[in-house]
Amino acid sequence: MWRVERTVDGVDPSREELLPYVGPAAALPLYGALARFPFLLAVRVWTALLVLGLLALGWCALALAARPAQPRARTVATVLAALLFAAASGAVTSALALGQVALLSAAGIAGALLAYARRATLAGAFATLLAGLQPNLALALLARLRDRATLLSAALGALAFGALTLFAGGGAGGFVTYLRLLGAHGNAERFVIIQHTPAAIAYAFGAPDNLASGLGVACALSAVVAVVAVAFAARLPARDGTLLALAALPFAVPFFHEHDFAVELIPLVVLSALTRGAARAWSGVAAALVLVDWLDLAQRPAAAGQVVALGIAVAFAFVALGPGARATRADLAPFAALAVLACCALPLARAHPAPTWPDMLPAAYRAPANADASAAWSDEQRAAGLAARNPTAAALRVLPLAGCILLGFTIMIASRAERD
Repeated sequence: MWRVERTVDGVDPSREELLPYVGPAAALPLYGALARFPFLLAVRVWTALLVLGLLALGWCALALAARPAQPRARTVATVLAALLFAAASGAVTSALALGQVALLSAAGIAGALLAYARRATLAGAFATLLAGLQPNLALALLARLRDRATLLSAALGALAFGALTLFAGGGAGGFVTYLRLLGAHGNAERFVIIQHTPAAIAYAFGAPDNLASGLGVACALSAVVAVVAVAFAARLPARDGTLLALAALPFAVPFFHEHDFAVELIPLVVLSALTRGAARAWSGVAAALVLVDWLDLAQRPAAAGQVVALGIAVAFAFVALGPGARATRADLAPFAALAVLACCALPLARAHPAPTWPDMLPAAYRAPANADASAAWSDEQRAAGLAARNPTAAALRVLPLAGCILLGFTIMIASRAERD
């Protein structure tokens, strides 16, 4: 991989920068086809696919809100607001800049939820397959399996995913090998600064390895139990129960990066389009917490103005998405939250900058001889400083997780209000 990667324009060939591939084998036919193009053409094609994913994510999430019919001009304005809401988010700008498949997976999840609701079996199967490009995100679809039509659609997509996995990954033996390598990669990356998981955050605050891992497991189990308990106790409809599962996802899976927060656009768009009053205010605060890349303030202090400007764009899009013809007091919530959070986070991040990979790798860095990809990746992160305990980075990563908790609470009260 590195022999090819080092020939790409912009890559420093004097140091090794191997980034292992740990996605599912089902995606390899797609990536293999792209790999046969010249590099710049492959980048353009992949970027175009990601942009299509962004459009699909925004449209499907808005369609899930199922708002009453509106005049055409208002409908167009609402669609544009949903796209701005998504495009200005830290998760989407990160996914587009880094070429992350999380954006396509999020689009697949939104498309699957819409297809399930409309009983479009084949469309739901394809969307389920697309969501599986990043399995840790697609797990949230389990919360939607409440009726036979949905089970059939999801099962067809899962069967296609399984067949592609076995075909492209070397059969059952290859799948076992993949799971072993995935475990090794998980150990290499579980506590690094780019992980937005409770375990990684606890480690960065100073918790010993075993305690941090234990807290991560406890949070995962608690998240699953909480989603099931709340969904049944509050009698959440299928859509709202799945939105709650999406809000809990960062607490329930072992891998979660900034671009993975793209899945939170689905519940946030629905709430932004439907809620009024207190639920709307809480939705706006959650949007400010989740959709701004707060860690980027420490990793790229020079881009602080851009981060805040994108946050303001998210707040304006939130207002434009509202169900009323005019803004209300509740629409001030994301602006107020952004102002308070920025006043706290900006000086903290400026005083305690955080490292990035591969920028902070030492000059002429070489991975350990005979190291496999996971071991090389682990050593690269250590050498770049990403594995160091950094309480400031931990505090900044707490913000989107706090937003997800608030998002879950808001989904519950908004669902109750919609049914009353």
